[in-house]
Amino acid sequence: MGAGNDGYLFGQTLVGGKLTAKKFGPKPKVNRIKPPGEWNIYEIWCEGPKITLLVNGDVSSEFAVPEALKGYLGLEAEGFLIEFRNLKVKLLP
Repeated sequence: MGAGNDGYLFGQTLVGGKLTAKKFGPKPKVNRIKPPGEWNIYEIWCEGPKITLLVNGDVSSEFAVPEALKGYLGLEAEGFLIEFRNLKVKLLP
């Protein structure tokens, strides 16, 4: 799963037992990304089959993946230099 320049979720997930490319919801109408040189805050919430991406405090994308209740988390940039700081992974009650 990745986030585009406007906090749009996309990637591959299981559909009918097969790995399938998916767009995880409609592209947001508002770009919540700060200008280059400023830090953005991404929050990814996975509750059961529901995945929610928040960008700088606002929901950017939501998607339900009933077949993928566990797996890997990947962070990437599509052709751009990207830096991460203060990464936290928490198991929620």
